[in-house]
Amino acid sequence: MTARLWFGVSSWNFKDWIGPFYAPGTKPPDMLADYARVFPTVEVDSSFYGIPRQTTIEKWRQRVGSSFRFSVKTPSAVTHERRFVGAGKLFSIFLERVKLFGDKLGPVLIQCPPDFAPTAENRLALFEFLETELPAGVRVALELRDTRWYDDELFSQSKRVGCTLALTEGGHADVAHAARIAGRLASDAPADFAYVRWLGTQTFERYDRVQADRSASLDAWERMLRPLQDRLDDIFAYASNDYQGYAPGTARAMLARLGQPLPAETAQPRLL
Repeated sequence: MTARLWFGVSSWNFKDWIGPFYAPGTKPPDMLADYARVFPTVEVDSSFYGIPRQTTIEKWRQRVGSSFRFSVKTPSAVTHERRFVGAGKLFSIFLERVKLFGDKLGPVLIQCPPDFAPTAENRLALFEFLETELPAGVRVALELRDTRWYDDELFSQSKRVGCTLALTEGGHADVAHAARIAGRLASDAPADFAYVRWLGTQTFERYDRVQADRSASLDAWERMLRPLQDRLDDIFAYASNDYQGYAPGTARAMLARLGQPLPAETAQPRLL
């Protein structure tokens, strides 16, 4: 078995990409359709700030092909404000809304706050939420940004509820931490997919070219992902502009390391 690779970036609406990625003169309403002719998936960041409107989801659905997948972040009202306590109804409303993507819905990402420590109170809140609120038929990835969470209890819980643990490189987790999680997922996967995020630790004045050399990290990610390719059905992976300064370049570089066909360097507009 070889996992299907769904590689893309976090969001698509960046004016700095006009020129290096989007054709000159591209308007924001046209960016998603152009992006979707290059990459097969995207991570929707805006859902973290509020549940997308039905009309918005329908509009996005219409602008991409049948094989495209939208991964969506759980609203911060669930994770950061209520911190999973009494958040079931809101999460259910969110899920019903994103299910409007139909077969174009990818995984749902539950991203915990950086200060969400593995206290007894927080463990109870999170584990009860996972036990009672995760829907059947929707893939869920959990990202905990305090590395102390990653113990046997967490792995057992994730396997019991069928959610994967996100593999992330960023300000709250380094490559070595991601490798430890990936090794465990490769030997005892809680779900049939992996979820990867390349977030980085710095910001750039412009997001129009690769500006940071992360070759060593990307080499390590190649070593991490190859065993998962042999074990899982799918790997969803998303690059942020903050990782190297230009997310499309990061995605292409990682695909090259894995010996995959490379997406186009630029998104050509659809001919009328």
